[in-house]
Amino acid sequence: MPANLPTHRLRPLSWRAVLKWTAISIGGIFVLLLLFLAFADWNWFKGPIERMASARSGRAVTIEGKLDVHALSLTPRASVERLTVGNPPWDAKRPMVRIEQLKVQVKLLPLFTGDVILPRVELVRPDVYLHRDAQGRANWTFENTRPSNAPAGKPPKLPVIRDFLVEDGRLTIRDERLKLKVDGSVQAHESVAQNQKFAFGIQGKGSINEQPFNLTVGGGPLVNLDPDEPYPFKLQMRAGDIRVESDGTVRKPFDLARLELNVHAKGGDLADLYYLTQLALPNTPAFELTAHVQRNVQIFKVTKVAGKIGQSDIAGDLTVDASRKRPTITGDLHSRQLRLVDLAPALGSKPATAGSLQAKSDAPKAATTAGAKQAKKDPNARLFPTSHLQVDRVRAMDADVRFQAGTIDAGSVPLQKVAFHVQLDDGLLTVSPFEFQMPQGALSGTARIDARGKIPQTKLDIRIKDVQLDQLKGKKPDAQPPLEGVIHGRAIIEGPGDSVHSLMAGADGRVSLILPSGEVNAALAELTGINVARGLGLLLKGNDDKAPIRCGVAQFEVKDGTMRADNVVFDTQDVRITTRGEVRLGPEELDLSIKGEPKKLRIARLRTPVEVNGHLLDPSIGVNVGKVAGQGAVAAAIGVVLTPLAAIIAFVDPGLAENENCAALLDSAKSGS
Repeated sequence: MPANLPTHRLRPLSWRAVLKWTAISIGGIFVLLLLFLAFADWNWFKGPIERMASARSGRAVTIEGKLDVHALSLTPRASVERLTVGNPPWDAKRPMVRIEQLKVQVKLLPLFTGDVILPRVELVRPDVYLHRDAQGRANWTFENTRPSNAPAGKPPKLPVIRDFLVEDGRLTIRDERLKLKVDGSVQAHESVAQNQKFAFGIQGKGSINEQPFNLTVGGGPLVNLDPDEPYPFKLQMRAGDIRVESDGTVRKPFDLARLELNVHAKGGDLADLYYLTQLALPNTPAFELTAHVQRNVQIFKVTKVAGKIGQSDIAGDLTVDASRKRPTITGDLHSRQLRLVDLAPALGSKPATAGSLQAKSDAPKAATTAGAKQAKKDPNARLFPTSHLQVDRVRAMDADVRFQAGTIDAGSVPLQKVAFHVQLDDGLLTVSPFEFQMPQGALSGTARIDARGKIPQTKLDIRIKDVQLDQLKGKKPDAQPPLEGVIHGRAIIEGPGDSVHSLMAGADGRVSLILPSGEVNAALAELTGINVARGLGLLLKGNDDKAPIRCGVAQFEVKDGTMRADNVVFDTQDVRITTRGEVRLGPEELDLSIKGEPKKLRIARLRTPVEVNGHLLDPSIGVNVGKVAGQGAVAAAIGVVLTPLAAIIAFVDPGLAENENCAALLDSAKSGS
């Protein structure tokens, strides 16, 4: 080994020395940063800040005035003058936000635990413009198109603001989808002024679908606000004849995705709430409801629903899932006592009221009615409602809701229970099943409306099972039904149209009824014979003698809106009654001829039909002595009618073919007797 070389190696640095020099380096950088923050001119950074904010927001952000930052504090603060946030290219006529001066102060330490607490925010003359066009594009989102069912954007989560000052704030809302125009003001103060109800308040005034609109939101002082304590507020809204009042809380200020509200709402038509909620609710008479609403991000639990729609009570629970652009309603509703007339507006049989939000643009052109007296006064009166289905609303949401009523007030029709299941899926509306129960018998079926195309297509399949006809005699003490017995029936109707009237005007299908046995008013049976002395005499004397019905069958073929009475026969003890003619569903006109073939020789018998003509709401019934039918012609007509009876019975209920009376009628049809 050379003598001049050292005999030991260099000793490595200790961990204490490493930490020492690291701390000195970080401390030096921190001191330099503090010096920079203390003496830097922040206006140098306006350009980079504008470019970064514009790129992140997709909006042109400009700072025309001074930018000032005081960073050397546990509560740093910043001030910006003449801040402007532009709109997307499709709405570039005016900026989205203009603020004359914005001052913000933030607490540093809570940021490490994920809480953003702003000790003070001050806005001087803010001007906010919110706009959504008819296509659904909104300037407050980052979407330029509205997918049919894309995920919906989450509601904003705002920081806790302890001292919020808004001076001379302006709010402008233009929503073309909801036909909403609002010009409002926003004020916020540290405490409640002498002439004000709330320290924080939003007031808006304008119109919604050309009807008056007013909004007031108020809350308490924010100075003692805690991020873990709920913040209460009150809301009042008027839209047309709708009134909404609510006491609510923001469960964790100011996370608007988590709210609780106790809501009281009333108005002339539940469907008008579409303009406030974008939910396609059915048309109804005047309503008054209360509910508890709990929002958890995009899920709205609507519980403790209670109140009245018309004169019917309503209760239940609903859930609205707004996580996608097409919201979904699910739930169960029930009624202790339902008035059937309160369901009629859902089919379009009630014109919009004067204060309704639909009164201007959505109201049907032709008034609807349900009585012959009114039809005489109004030549445009219709049995089938003419109100149009709001196709755009049906396509805008999904639903799965069940409804049940315990007792029914249906006038002279005895109903004990009603239940139906409504489903809506991407423009396809089904009511499957629905059922109306009577003391003896039921009416049930399904309905399907396909609104996915340009013109809605509807199919109805309705069944009548074991309905006792003497239930339908009315409520007068001396009322007598014209027919007695148990009736069965089925109707299949389908066709295009966006209203009940347009559907019926172009419908195809068939309607079949079977009365295996029963009784008919003897005067009616004789009159269709017609035995002038006996038949008219019984009618004039009011005799309620009954003629037994061996079997009755009626079938109407429906083609292009015309019901043709091809197969109608009632076989009584003395007379076989047949009906020919048609019912034109578009103009709602009757043209029926009722004939009878006596089985016994009658004196003074007039061979002429009973004719039923006129409007469905105001028919005329009489004997036309000018139309005398020969005996051979009547017999031939009966033969034509009886031939397809087996097919009719199979369509309604194949088991009825085994009924003794109907089997006898089938045998007579086959033999031509």
